[in-house]
Amino acid sequence: MRYETKILILISIVFIFSLTMINFINLYYLNEVIDKYQYVNYLLEKQGYGYLSEPNLNIKDIKKDYGKSLLIWEAFLVFSSILIVYKITERYLEKEKRYKQFLQLLLLSVSHKLGNKTTSLNINIEILKNKCNNPTTEKIEKLVKTINYDLKNLIETFKKFQFERKNEERFFIDELILNNLKEFEFSNKKLFLRLSKLEVYKIKSDIDIILNIAIENAFKYSKNKVMIKIFKKMLIIKNDIKKDLESGSGIGLIILEEVAKLNDIKVIKKVKGKYFTIYLCLS
Repeated sequence: MRYETKILILISIVFIFSLTMINFINLYYLNEVIDKYQYVNYLLEKQGYGYLSEPNLNIKDIKKDYGKSLLIWEAFLVFSSILIVYKITERYLEKEKRYKQFLQLLLLSVSHKLGNKTTSLNINIEILKNKCNNPTTEKIEKLVKTINYDLKNLIETFKKFQFERKNEERFFIDELILNNLKEFEFSNKKLFLRLSKLEVYKIKSDIDIILNIAIENAFKYSKNKVMIKIFKKMLIIKNDIKKDLESGSGIGLIILEEVAKLNDIKVIKKVKGKYFTIYLCLS
């Protein structure tokens, strides 16, 4: 269901409930006044004083006309107010959508330019290696390969981001994990999987980004062991830590935490001994 539709339904419910209560109170007091009027007329007639007004006055018709007029004007008030609020909300969300599309283009543009620069670096390193192949050149080559790898993963993450409005849906976390694992090479690493069925109601593309970053980091920085476990409503991703670990920029974990926050997922990071663990509370 679209966000605008939810707002429209909510406003409609509030208006209808409020005006129903107002009508009920109004008609209750109107009935009280009419009953008292009829009672006074009855007493006056009984004592021979006659009616306060015409004896043929039709109280039911008056109540009916009053109720009809009230209903028409209240219906006009409700639908005109809802329409105005809906149009304002739709305009605001359309503006927000344009900003998000611009941000998406900006991110992809920057990624594209960085990709061109790293391609140029790779070519220059190959030329440098042919002229003077030494430990310094090898170190530079290794560094550029790391940058290429990180940039590639960053671009893939950007591509997965859906900047248009997204809806929550039901899906299984264990199936999404297995799909993500197909993207990684772990022939030289030991992978321990303890997955049970876990159904969640979240934005699937966002959870896919979170899992991809968490699993990618686990393989990237592990020595030779990665464990992925589902315990109740908790996803645990654990890896042993390399001795010669080169620290990254940390952008991946920042993206992970921000996307998790948007989806009401609590992220806990722990380093204990030789192991690094990420806990994702999916409840």
